Amino acid sequence: MAVTGLELKGLLEEAGVKAEVARAVDPAGPLLKQGLDSIDFPAFCALLEERFQVSLDDVTALKLRSLDDFAAFIGSAAVSAGA
Repeated sequence: MAVTGLELKGLLEEAGVKAEVARAVDPAGPLLKQGLDSIDFPAFCALLEERFQVSLDDVTALKLRSLDDFAAFIGSAAVSAGA
């Protein structure tokens, strides 16, 4: 399943990120430097796991800094799963 960072940006509010923060996020920039906090980040990761049926452990999640990084991870996980 191909997904883009811009598409993932639309999921930030669903994960509980404040609307004004979510709207201002640059998909290529580090999320934790754009207003997401220690509650938002894991909530967003959990939503991605559920929505895209991927397994995202803490170590991997912390390596994925931007929405574009998350999109690439989801794409590679889909390829690995044979989707």
